[in-house]
Amino acid sequence: MRSEVSSIYLFSLLLFPHLTATSPSSFLLKRKQLGNYAEYSGAPNEAETYEYAKKVLSVATAGAGDGKKRALVVGGGIANFTDVAATFKGIIRALEGAAESLQKAQMKVLVRRGGPNYKAGLEAMRQLGKRSGLDVEVYGPEATMTGICARAIEWVKA
Repeated sequence: MRSEVSSIYLFSLLLFPHLTATSPSSFLLKRKQLGNYAEYSGAPNEAETYEYAKKVLSVATAGAGDGKKRALVVGGGIANFTDVAATFKGIIRALEGAAESLQKAQMKVLVRRGGPNYKAGLEAMRQLGKRSGLDVEVYGPEATMTGICARAIEWVKA
């Protein structure tokens, strides 16, 4: 039997070197909601984020069809030098490739990002939701990560 702990997957594109009391990952851990946490920083290119996202999505969709809702939080803070649109290209390609599994897993994708070229990256994520039928919510730097994580918790508990 799977526990609620494996319902939320945080794929972060910001540096969370430590689980601090205020980090989104700590927020979810305290609520026993974080299933997996994956982090990638340092301006990864499309190929790197694609391969990494494929692995995260493979774990996140394991057991799809079990009737449990899942949430994937993609994003993080405001990047200093990472081109958000370029980074999102690899993630979008992986999400498109896993669309059927994500839908079967009742996965809501919540995206939050800021930084260089973030508006184009967020728009690309919005378009992914429209053309793929995936449930994608997109937020810019005005939204807080703890707020996004709270949305993920609301989704899996609804």
